Amino acid sequence: MYFKDKYLNFRFLTFQMPTETKTHRLLRLIMFLSNSYSKTKEECASFLGIKDSAFYNYRNVLMDIGFDLRQKDGKYWIEYPDQDHQVLRNILHFSEEETYLLSRSIDLLEEKPSSASRLKQKLSSFLNQDKAIETYLHKEKSAIVLAIRKAQKEKKQILLINYASGNSQTVKNRMVEPFEFKDDFNLIWAFDTGLKQNRQFKICRVEDVQESPIAWEYERSHRSKPVDIFRNTGDLNKQIEFRLNLKARNLLIEEYPLSERFLTKISNNQFVLKVPVAKYEGPGRFALGLAEDIQVAGDEGFLEYLKIKIEKCQYLYESSRFME
Repeated sequence: MYFKDKYLNFRFLTFQMPTETKTHRLLRLIMFLSNSYSKTKEECASFLGIKDSAFYNYRNVLMDIGFDLRQKDGKYWIEYPDQDHQVLRNILHFSEEETYLLSRSIDLLEEKPSSASRLKQKLSSFLNQDKAIETYLHKEKSAIVLAIRKAQKEKKQILLINYASGNSQTVKNRMVEPFEFKDDFNLIWAFDTGLKQNRQFKICRVEDVQESPIAWEYERSHRSKPVDIFRNTGDLNKQIEFRLNLKARNLLIEEYPLSERFLTKISNNQFVLKVPVAKYEGPGRFALGLAEDIQVAGDEGFLEYLKIKIEKCQYLYESSRFME
């Protein structure tokens, strides 16, 4: 079944389902399972706000209308094997934060059925506009994106000329195997053949590209990583815990909307945030910026990170006073 046929069926399903909530949940699940990493049944159920057993009903609907829903080691994802269909997926990609905000906005329209219906019609209509892909790429993106896209489609390696890395603080050429665009074609996930690992590259940091005749050698290793609530990319193997007052809680939700899902209310002026993260930098900047409104409970790695940062701030303060 072609990709557009799946969405034609999904559009039909959208306007035939008896309950609006089920429609919204199905749309949210499609976006959730189309992100860059697989999800467990429990994660899907928690995201949708349903019981674990109800997840199987939604899973069956997706498979019935033609989505290639895969499962391995208890985790699910929607497979998009055709490279041409990957472009549509990239254009329609919603980050987890965007998905959360969009789904909440749609849910708020429950009280205005006509508004919700119009929004769903627009979404479904856009999903079926095949020509929007080519127009979007040519009008909005540079020759660099098109060259990388060509290498992705042909499964060829490509040389990123003078890539300015913020992590290594270097500017040098990188031979990569690009396999997944993100953030409206502003980011690319690629396998760095020199480092032998998957890395995320920002298009704005690429000076130029050089095509290569070399075919992909590491396709089986291609894998993008999740993004935490502070928008840092990596394995979510660190756990942080804050106690926040109302001011800090409000600022946290305004700056990082996904954090709302991990907040527990203790009282009208006390909240607890406990969440896995990829890096300490994001929560560290937030905690240090609101030091008088936050108490940090853990983990030990995060406490050590803050200690080092505070010592550096003290050195910066003392050296600045010395210069006076």
